[in-house]
Amino acid sequence: MSEHDKAVRSILEIIVDGFDSDTLRIIEAACYTGLRDFEVTKLERSCTELSTDISPDVKAYQMYFVAKKVEGLSDKSLQLYRYTIDKFLDMAQKPLIAINANDVRFFLASRQGVSLTTLDNERRYLSSFFTWLHDEEYVPKNPMKKIKAIKQARIVRKPFSGKEIEELRDACNGKRERAIVEVLLSTGMRVGELHGVDRDDISGSEVVVTGKGKKQRVCYLNPTALKRLNDYLAERTDSLQPLILADLSSKWSAKYGFRLGIGRIEEIVREIGRRAGVASTHPHKFRRTAATTALQRGMPIEQVQKMLGHESIDTTLRYALTADETVKHAHSKYM
Repeated sequence: MSEHDKAVRSILEIIVDGFDSDTLRIIEAACYTGLRDFEVTKLERSCTELSTDISPDVKAYQMYFVAKKVEGLSDKSLQLYRYTIDKFLDMAQKPLIAINANDVRFFLASRQGVSLTTLDNERRYLSSFFTWLHDEEYVPKNPMKKIKAIKQARIVRKPFSGKEIEELRDACNGKRERAIVEVLLSTGMRVGELHGVDRDDISGSEVVVTGKGKKQRVCYLNPTALKRLNDYLAERTDSLQPLILADLSSKWSAKYGFRLGIGRIEEIVREIGRRAGVASTHPHKFRRTAATTALQRGMPIEQVQKMLGHESIDTTLRYALTADETVKHAHSKYM
C-alpha cells in the first residue's frame, strides 16, 4: 500500500461519519488528485512524544467499514456486517493475522438455532471482511478461501397465479392502492425502491429507481400500470414530490416528508391480500411474480436480471424460476 493510499485512508477515517457515501467518493477522488504531484511520507514520532497510534487490528477493522461505506453499502447492511464480524472476533480472541479457516468453521458450527440462509449470510459477511483484509495487505492469507458456501434446500416460492392477481385487483380500495399493485406487478421493483420514487423520476412509461448500493436503473410501466398511476396522480391536488403519498391527515406525514413509508406500503399490501383472501401477500411476492411473468412471456433472463437490478444472474433464477409453473408453461408452449 502506497503512502498516498495511507494518507487518503487516514483522512476518510476521520470524516467518515459526517458524510454520505456519494460525498465520500468525491472527497476520496479529490484527495488522490490533490496529492498526485506531491511526495507523501509518514512522520516518525519520537519516543518522548505522546502517541495516539491505535493497534493495526483496530485500524484494519475501522478502515474496512470506511471502505464499505465509500463503496455505497447501506447503513442497514453495515450494521449486519458489523454484528457478525464483532461476534466472530469476540469468539476467536486472536489477532487478525493469526485467524485461520478452523476458527471460522468453529464459529459457524457454534451458531445453533439459526437458519441455513442466515448462516450462509454470516459466512458471506466474514468472507467480505477477510478478502478485503487480504487484498489490502493487512493479513498474509485469507482464511475464507477454504470455507465453502453452505448448501441450502431449494424452496420453491410460488408467484401469484393469474386468478390471485385478479382477486387482488378487485380487492383494492381507491386509486392509490390500485397504483401500488400495478406498479409492483409491472416493474418488479423492491418496496424500498417504490418508497423512494419521486414524480420527477417518471418520464412517460419509464421510472428511474435507486436500488441497493444507490445504483440507479430504469424500470418500465406497462399500459395498465401507467393508467392506474396517472389516475392516482390526477386525483391529487398537491405539488409534493413523493410518487406515493402517506395519508396527509396522519400526524407522522409532515415529520417524514409526506412520503408513504416502507412499513406502511407492506401493511397496505397485506391488507389487500386479506380482503382478497390471497395467502402470503407481500411486496416481494409481486417482485417474484413480475420476474416469472417476464420469463414466461419470453424475456431473456439477462434482461430480467437488469429489470430487477440483480448483480448475479443466479439470484434472478432463484427469484423467478418456480419449478412446476415455469416447466408447465414451457411444455405447453413448445411440446
